[in-house]
Amino acid sequence: MISKDLLFDLYDKCLGSLDAPFCALSEEVVKIANVGAASLWMENIGAPGALARLGFHSNIKQDELPQEDHRIALRVHKSQGEINGTASLPKGTALSYWGVPVVSGRAQLTLVFWSTKSFSPEELERFHGLLAYIEKLVDVVFSSDLFGDRRVTRELQTAQLVQRQLMPKLKNSKPHSSLAFRSLPAHELGGDYIDVLSFPKGIVGLTLADAMGSGVPAALVALMARTIFRQLTKSTASPSQVLSDLNKAFMSEIVHLNTFVTQFYGVFEPTTQRLLYSNAGHVSPLLFRKETGEVAPLPSKGVALGVKADAEYPAFAVQLQAGDILVIYSDGLADTRNEQNEQFGAEGIARTLLNYQEYDADGICDGLIHDMFKHSPTQQDDVSMIVIKP
Repeated sequence: MISKDLLFDLYDKCLGSLDAPFCALSEEVVKIANVGAASLWMENIGAPGALARLGFHSNIKQDELPQEDHRIALRVHKSQGEINGTASLPKGTALSYWGVPVVSGRAQLTLVFWSTKSFSPEELERFHGLLAYIEKLVDVVFSSDLFGDRRVTRELQTAQLVQRQLMPKLKNSKPHSSLAFRSLPAHELGGDYIDVLSFPKGIVGLTLADAMGSGVPAALVALMARTIFRQLTKSTASPSQVLSDLNKAFMSEIVHLNTFVTQFYGVFEPTTQRLLYSNAGHVSPLLFRKETGEVAPLPSKGVALGVKADAEYPAFAVQLQAGDILVIYSDGLADTRNEQNEQFGAEGIARTLLNYQEYDADGICDGLIHDMFKHSPTQQDDVSMIVIKP
């Protein structure tokens, strides 16, 4: 039986944390449940079926635990049922886990507990009692005014739904098996957009764009940009030509809005593992070479869309090898700052690629998100990424 004082502390700490209520929840739950670690996950609105970690707190000194935690959370999410067992981690460490869906009217969540010892039937029964309070608390957090003007109105929920419906759908086919993406808006609506196009012979078109600003204005510009982009990519036209035509359209359509869009567009051939690309003022993607273990930006050149009427967008090409990792990302990922005002930066992305190099594209995406939030629990800008791993 969990005391009322402990439950009061749980509610007080969680609801009292304006920036990271779910991080506070995870920390308090570790104390109340007397477990080694706890995490709370939510289905990623930018990539259905993928998970985003809302909170994680651990007293267990095991570097591989976050990755194993992600694997167990995915199992719970896919089965939508309770699971428990033992996981073998490197260096002979064995940890017990318990995972369960969190029933909420606001989101699809997953809760995972970890311990260095086996869970007894009495503990599992106590966990279920605690789960009922967590479910109520989660609904309170989502429905309250904790986030001030970030509270989602019915109209914004509808707009969010439209944005989610416009996210690309990856097929379970070979050309897409080494490809994954994530998009996490900082506000109710995001100014980033990702698109994945399927062309004949397995060729894949990949783009990531970032509209200046944030929130609703940026989202509207991003939607306009996506619509024009789709009209211009009915065939495998070169990325250089597509961005040039897109810029001309921008100069006539959105020049009066006093805004611009940065965009990366590439055409990937899975059979040859060659990427032909052009860049319109977007942050340069990072390429991890498996053979050397080095991470470097792709060479690219070109001004943002809507800035210069006669802008040119040179074509570049890169040959990928098995085990290489290419990350196309928006600047919100690198620009994330911690309390010491230190950026996550290209260095943080490079460290993650080195640590997660054995993972598939999905795992690398989740590793980047995990390390970004470990660097800073608060998100200041839209964060989007596409990962290719041949």
